[in-house]
Amino acid sequence: MFHIIMKETKEFLREKTNLFFFLMFPVVLVFLLGNLLGSMDNAEEAIGSIKVQYLIETENIYHAMAVEGFISSVEDDESIIFDKATDLDSAKNMAADEAIDAVVVFQGEPLKIQIYEGRNNIKNRTVSAIMNGFIQTNKSMSAIIKTVPDVLSSGITLQDDMIKQKDLGVNRSMLDYYAVTMMTMICSMSIILGSAAFKGERQNKTVNRLIIAPKNRVTLFLAKILGMVPQTILQIVLLMVVSVLFFNAHYAGNIIDNVYLFFMFFIITLCMISIGAVIGLLIKGSPVVILMPFIWIVMFFSGSYSKEVYIKGFSDAMPIYQIQEAAFDLAVFGRYGRANIVIITSIIVMFFMLTLGAVIFSRKEGER
Repeated sequence: MFHIIMKETKEFLREKTNLFFFLMFPVVLVFLLGNLLGSMDNAEEAIGSIKVQYLIETENIYHAMAVEGFISSVEDDESIIFDKATDLDSAKNMAADEAIDAVVVFQGEPLKIQIYEGRNNIKNRTVSAIMNGFIQTNKSMSAIIKTVPDVLSSGITLQDDMIKQKDLGVNRSMLDYYAVTMMTMICSMSIILGSAAFKGERQNKTVNRLIIAPKNRVTLFLAKILGMVPQTILQIVLLMVVSVLFFNAHYAGNIIDNVYLFFMFFIITLCMISIGAVIGLLIKGSPVVILMPFIWIVMFFSGSYSKEVYIKGFSDAMPIYQIQEAAFDLAVFGRYGRANIVIITSIIVMFFMLTLGAVIFSRKEGER
């Protein structure tokens, strides 16, 4: 098995197209996209004033006071106008007629926010961001009040003394965006490496030797897949190191999160290789012709080449989009939830594909 792994690694490094597309090309793209498109990352239009009507439907006096205090502070900015609605249906009709931009309803215990959006998508996102900021702060305040009930009468300023903004520690740029998306790209492209696992054996007419070899076919199949582990580690490490040292890109804010990010992409790559290996066993022709256009299209609609490419209900259903979201969640916020889901899903798919591929290869007959 060790000899097969070494053979696969040497063949990968010997192939000039592999060195370019899987090692050099992603690094070059990070630099070009991050610098050339960075200047285009500007606001496309001015938001202008935002008119919102609101209703408070909660019996919790603290929540009602928090809402009124929040609205009062927001209205200090004259571009955001809040008016109390008298009737929800009338307010919704006004939003539909573009007389106002949105309707916000504060209700329930714990406090929830219901937003009825208008027709301006940019203003809708702005209102959602404002409300999300309020609900998160309100949760923190509610937790403090429950823990320290005397806080309301003690004169302590919650915002200054009890609630601290999390410092992300990094000033993000478009280079950081493309450093992550290019990691996703090389992981996705690894399906082509997997599909070509037995291509060399076919070209050299040695695939039949493997089939009739006295060694266990399952062991041979797994050895071919494991033979791609060194090059997988090489391409991920190379992209991360070069992006950080030479292009001043940032991934996660600390070494532990960066190692976990590397681990996630490593598992994803092995998963894609295993999928490609099964495809390569089933298709006699060149899988590259089929897979390459498909992968590029999927990555395009997943926002890998531009964060503005997003179709609601379509882009967010793409596996590549979910991988990128998990990577950004981990790199920017240090949250592991999505990354764990991606890793577990990739491991399940990988073991299924390895089992399927081993069964197919063990039953494969000789080729002419």
